[in-house]
Amino acid sequence: MINIRKMINGFAELVKTKTTKQTGILYGSQILVMVLGLMIAPIVTRTLGPEKYGVLTFVLAIVFFIALFFEFGFFSAGARLLALSKDKKKDQELIGTLILITSGIGFSFFLALFIFSFFVDSIFHTSVGNVLKAISILAAIIPFQYMLQQVCQGVNEIKKMAIANVIPKIWYLVGLLIVVGFLKLNVFIALVLNLTGIIIVVGLIIISLKPRFDNLRENLSLIWKETKEYGSHVYFGRIASMGTYNSDKMLISYFANTTSVGFYSLAMTLTNPMFLLSSSLSTTMFKGFARKKNIPRKVVYFNFLYLLACCLGIVLFGKYIVVLLFSQKFIKVVPILIILAFANFFRGMTQPYNRFLNAKGWGKAVKRAAFVLTGSNLVGNLALIPFYGAIGAAYASLFALVINYCIYVHYYRRSLNG
Repeated sequence: MINIRKMINGFAELVKTKTTKQTGILYGSQILVMVLGLMIAPIVTRTLGPEKYGVLTFVLAIVFFIALFFEFGFFSAGARLLALSKDKKKDQELIGTLILITSGIGFSFFLALFIFSFFVDSIFHTSVGNVLKAISILAAIIPFQYMLQQVCQGVNEIKKMAIANVIPKIWYLVGLLIVVGFLKLNVFIALVLNLTGIIIVVGLIIISLKPRFDNLRENLSLIWKETKEYGSHVYFGRIASMGTYNSDKMLISYFANTTSVGFYSLAMTLTNPMFLLSSSLSTTMFKGFARKKNIPRKVVYFNFLYLLACCLGIVLFGKYIVVLLFSQKFIKVVPILIILAFANFFRGMTQPYNRFLNAKGWGKAVKRAAFVLTGSNLVGNLALIPFYGAIGAAYASLFALVINYCIYVHYYRRSLNG
């Protein structure tokens, strides 16, 4: 049984630490990004209209989906090596080597997008090929963005990670306001604004990290070895888990209707912020986890109390929040909202275990957990959505995330036993 006094004492200790400040910075940046996104969406949708906005989102979906495959485990491996390192000069050398590796990956990503642009219209019956071709060279920055997220996590530069979250959105919003006020917004300009914001922040963070390009052969060998032993497992696990991304929405649309998809999406929008604080806390502690024998109990207690409070808040006030924000017409969102709140409870509880196992190099365990999550999610979706629609999708998510939590706790306990 959980000792309530220990949970309260652990919470009090955690509040005073540097980790709490860093978590607050990262979590605050993620909330700010959400707010900026809510400001950006009306400008883009009202200016472009439904058809052109659909082209914009489709092109971005293609870019980020293909980018998922252009990492190959190098960035996760580099983050772990940085977390284990105690030498600042060595950190700078590893970062420099990762930049060179990412340059090659970025160029290959550009070529893949450019070649795909010749076939995309015939495959999807669209007219986005020319736009994709035009922005493919700018899109080569996407692998750098993910690489720097991993690097900042590895060296515990949480402020830089927060800045990397916020600056592209601010740039995008300011750029949109200028273009809408003085020019005419189109899909190409919107994409350029989106990608140039990432280019600017990537450049600033690379300069601030002061990379060195000494001992390249030695550092390439280190990263390659860590990639084979650890990074590749995380890479394949990530691809597997992302393989089911948005499958629930597509199945809801197929078996129910698009209105149900809207209800489900709104419920996800309201519950996903629960997960952000748990993710921010765990990311902040990644470097510390690499040197600790276990996860501090105060972290688990704090995470549990926070997520439990979120669930209780949604159960008690979810109906009023939905009606206040979206009107009585969206009252069917409420039961989905409550189920997804508990799903995000387990999603949030999993985060410390996920980061701990990653920091300890348990790549195979992370990969296996991802495969189990993928399988259980697909089974739940196919079994429940045809009969229960959006409610079924919510229960499928809860089912998959409970199993995912149990798998991570199992591997965490095995890691404690060596």
